Amino acid sequence: MSISDQEIVICDDTGTQRALSLPDLHRVVIATDDSGPWGADVIYLLYSAGDDPVCLFPLEAAGCDAFVAWMSEQPGFDARELGKAMAATHVASFVVLDRRRGPG
Repeated sequence: MSISDQEIVICDDTGTQRALSLPDLHRVVIATDDSGPWGADVIYLLYSAGDDPVCLFPLEAAGCDAFVAWMSEQPGFDARELGKAMAATHVASFVVLDRRRGPG
C-alpha cells in the first residue's frame, strides 16, 4: 500500500489495485482476531461514505507505517483506540479514525 498527497493505493496479492482519494476517506476501522501472534490478526478497513469498506490491508503491508503516521495527524484520529487495537488478542473492531467527528 502507498499513500500520497492525493490518494491511498492498495495492491492485493493478485496485483489488483484499489485507490481511494484522501478527501473521500471518512473512516478507518481496525479489525482484530485471535490468531496472533502467528496469524495476520490486524486488518485496516478503509471507508468512504458507504457502509462497506472500499479497501483493506493487513498490518504487515508495506507502507502501513507511513499510513499510520499520516492518519495520526488527521482530525478525528483516536490514539486510544489504536492502542487498544494493537493490544487486542480477541475478535473486535476499533474505529481509529472518523473524520466526521473532528479532532479526537
